[in-house]
Amino acid sequence: MISFAEVTVKAGEDILQTIEAFVVARQWESVVVTNAIGSVKDLLLATPVRNELPLKVTTTPCYGAAEILAFTGEIMSKERMDPQLRDVYPDRESPLFIHIHAACARPGGQVMGGGLWGGKAFRELRIFLLALSGEEMLSE
Repeated sequence: MISFAEVTVKAGEDILQTIEAFVVARQWESVVVTNAIGSVKDLLLATPVRNELPLKVTTTPCYGAAEILAFTGEIMSKERMDPQLRDVYPDRESPLFIHIHAACARPGGQVMGGGLWGGKAFRELRIFLLALSGEEMLSE
């Protein structure tokens, strides 16, 4: 069964912490992040630094307010995550692997994007989630 939900991150709230609390409270184990709309601030974005594996990334801060253009990803229990990504993503105490790619528009039309490693809602951010179970689960 597929469940659709919307989580709202209010002004000043941490995006990843809000998503984590929402998913954990519902005991969802496999989630697709379909998109988001709203404004963010002080994002931390990760991108690869070389064209070879194993993956090595660097983070780039996106200071100030910006509008979300794209926001997509997956959320799953850490047991299900790609083992190669365990070394890439920061060690967190969460039972979840939250893997989101985001793009945002900054003043002057500058666009930045990458893997979302941190940030807060500026005014408000509405995130749209599909929880999967059974046959709809993400492939392993």
